[in-house]
Amino acid sequence: MRQLLPLLFFLLGFTARGQERWNIKGSVVDTSGQPLSGVSIKLLQGHDSAFSLTSQKGEFSFTGQKTDSFTIVATYTGLQTVQQSYRSNSGSFFQLAPIVLLPFSQSMDNIVIRSVRPVTLKEDTVQFNADAYKVRDGAPVEDVIKKLPGVTVDKDGNIESAGKKVARVRINGKDFFGGDVQTATQNIPAELIQSIQVIDDYGDQANITGIKSGEPEKVINIITKQNRNKGAFGNSTIAAGDKGRYAGNIFVNRFDEEQQISLLGAVNNTNANLFNFNGGGRGGGARGANFGSENRAGGGGSGITLSRSVGLNFRDKWGKKLSVYGSYSFSARQTSIVSSVFSQDINPLNIRTTQRESVSQNSSQNHRLTWNMEYSPDSFNYFKISPYLSQSRSDNESRSHSGINRHQYYTLNENHSTVNSNSPNAGGNLLYNHKFGRRGRNFSANLALDYSGNDAGRFSNSSYHNIDSASTPLSIRDTLQIQQINTATTNRRTNLRFSYTEPLNASGTTVLELNYEWNKSATESIKEVSDLLDSVSKTGVFNDRQSNHYRYQFTTNRRGISLKGRNEKYNYSIGIQSQPNRLTGNTVGKNQSTAYRNSNWIPEARFVYNFARNNTFTATMDGWAREPNFVQLQPVADSSSLNNIVLGNPNLTNELTNRVSLQYHKFDPKVGSSLFLNFSYDKTSDKIVSNRINNSTGTGRTTTFLNTDGFFGYNGNASFTQPFANRKYTAGINMAASYDNNISYTDGLKNKGRNWSVRSGVNFRVDLENKVDVTLRADYTTYQTTTRYAAFTNDTRAQSLNLGVSGKNYFGDLAVGYDFSQLVNYGFSSSVNSNPAILNLYTEYRMLKGKKLTLRLQGFDLFNKNIGITRSVNETTITDSRTTRLARYFLFSVNLRMSRFAGAVKSGRG
Repeated sequence: MRQLLPLLFFLLGFTARGQERWNIKGSVVDTSGQPLSGVSIKLLQGHDSAFSLTSQKGEFSFTGQKTDSFTIVATYTGLQTVQQSYRSNSGSFFQLAPIVLLPFSQSMDNIVIRSVRPVTLKEDTVQFNADAYKVRDGAPVEDVIKKLPGVTVDKDGNIESAGKKVARVRINGKDFFGGDVQTATQNIPAELIQSIQVIDDYGDQANITGIKSGEPEKVINIITKQNRNKGAFGNSTIAAGDKGRYAGNIFVNRFDEEQQISLLGAVNNTNANLFNFNGGGRGGGARGANFGSENRAGGGGSGITLSRSVGLNFRDKWGKKLSVYGSYSFSARQTSIVSSVFSQDINPLNIRTTQRESVSQNSSQNHRLTWNMEYSPDSFNYFKISPYLSQSRSDNESRSHSGINRHQYYTLNENHSTVNSNSPNAGGNLLYNHKFGRRGRNFSANLALDYSGNDAGRFSNSSYHNIDSASTPLSIRDTLQIQQINTATTNRRTNLRFSYTEPLNASGTTVLELNYEWNKSATESIKEVSDLLDSVSKTGVFNDRQSNHYRYQFTTNRRGISLKGRNEKYNYSIGIQSQPNRLTGNTVGKNQSTAYRNSNWIPEARFVYNFARNNTFTATMDGWAREPNFVQLQPVADSSSLNNIVLGNPNLTNELTNRVSLQYHKFDPKVGSSLFLNFSYDKTSDKIVSNRINNSTGTGRTTTFLNTDGFFGYNGNASFTQPFANRKYTAGINMAASYDNNISYTDGLKNKGRNWSVRSGVNFRVDLENKVDVTLRADYTTYQTTTRYAAFTNDTRAQSLNLGVSGKNYFGDLAVGYDFSQLVNYGFSSSVNSNPAILNLYTEYRMLKGKKLTLRLQGFDLFNKNIGITRSVNETTITDSRTTRLARYFLFSVNLRMSRFAGAVKSGRG
């Protein structure tokens, strides 16, 4: 760190001089007004010239000596070249009007009669024109997303694109309710939407600097129409049904150019999720009950859930230089779950199976506050600060009955447990970026601070009835364990990253980047275990052997250098990263510690080639290190479950993963077809894996951890969509496959596991406006798990066939909707296997002026067969699960939607 400070001050010293330079800024759009990235821009000033490419936002800029006049030439494959001359103004800044590029077959006189281009490819962004995917008035934007090629939406509203789950949603480039997916897609009306972008997002720093590294998250950005940024809109719903089912929500929005305010409140006991606190500290929004879509309520998720929520989202621009946006979310949830789980642990000596039946009651409350401030004092400097705060509390109670078999041993385990936990989280991110006077010279710094805590109290009452059938006479042994376990865990993470780019040519299209990243994660865990005499005891005997106070820190210093270049047809980057790592840990009071240092070299590369405007190929190579967690490290046995003892290994090192990924995207505007291909290969060195050691007698085992090589995996997916008759009919095929070569150990013996999963599907859609919108679908998935030891091999196979039809038929203001699916499973455990047929129906009628009032009668799971069945594979353990879901019920709802807009006003996008 000390070595870096002189360089930092030296670089910042250029700031004052850079702000005095003459600057030209402009943007390039297509005929629909959408920005075009990768456009070749040439600046002509007398005998001098400069070259640039437009950014993902379609923007470009030049800095240099001022002349009386200059010329801009914009060139893009498949579109007409534009050459325009300008007279300089008296100031030091010149803003050009947007440059419109036309197809070769069009001219400015007939732009108004252009055809709709449904898909536009922009390197890391696939943009869909909403006008090409018609939905009924009042429908949410989720109904549009369901029609997008290569994008899937499940019954719970989760979205996947290219086999990857969408992590967040933005409105006009800004997080909406903290980025929560369903909050935006199920509440924003489709009539407001101009286009939908599916983006591989590399983070704020990459978006500003254009320097991309690491694993991107999948993001949807919803762009609203320019004439819908001044007014108010919203909807409210009230619903009631049999078996005590009910739902209600209100969603209100006020847009006044830059200022946007949204309020959402909802309650239901129909398993429609509300706020989705999606893992980090920063996200979280509310999922309402906008009944404009055919599956807005009921049946989703495991168990039966009562949900309540309220949320506020705010966005504004204070002056010309400061933009702010943020949200507050609250959610309360109560869930009851009945489950049946069958697991097999495959090993060369004998197979251990567990049949577990459980009932649980869970309740939780979550608060979350996010805030963002973006400040641009001038065209050269940019600041962004993003603090967040969240608080969650949960209370859980479960009762389970487990039967464990291993060869001639059997254990019957009865457990009753309660867990109460409280988890505060806080942190923030500070980003600064400075553009120097010379194009391509750039400095950025990013600081991230995160704190997470968890205080939990767990009461566990477990009885074990152990039978040894090999002994004579039959051996029966009963054990009772009643414990109170209190834990307090905190984690503090600090990340600091600097990046500096230096242009190697006059146009700034080839740059050298230097970067440095410092990351420190500090964890402390205090665990206090007391053995109780009986289930009503308030005090017990302190268990020093199982109690533990453990601290550990993981620190990395990542230094890198890379060469990056941009051209009209391609761009590239190639570099190398050096990452020294240091891990230290100690058990307080027990004289146990761990410490190690190592260093990893990580090559990085990225290549993007544009065959044509809508035909791109991308190849990337990257890597990252992951430290072991405190459960894997702490050398104190966790014996809260006597049949599954966990013991950490203080000698673990970090694991290193290298990834190569390929993408090919093509859209043919002549026939409207789209093709998306994605492939990735991962290889992990020093992979942290389990070593399960079975007791010599009985069904118990101890799990510890070690580092090993040999872990790699392949993942791929493909989709092809072909519309016919102006998209009235659409046929699609898709496929996804994954292969993992897993390494694990049982009783010291090495297993080279192979896990295959292959899914193929077809669909056909008929979309006749105001008549019918129906989709036929079928997909087939096969799973194969091979457990392979030196002298023992076991194969396990399972298959699932899913057939379905969903759609709507329109008869004027009357609509009938339906959703039928038949799931057929093969090869699953007989105790959990089921082949449910699910049928949902509804009929609705629209009335009043503007069809603002909708009455709907819905019937869910009419065959009363709704059950959740899943299979998971973890090293040598195969687990089949069956959980109850909300079954047959009927619901009557009334929905009122309102909207009033002032008309076309300057866009309020930030």
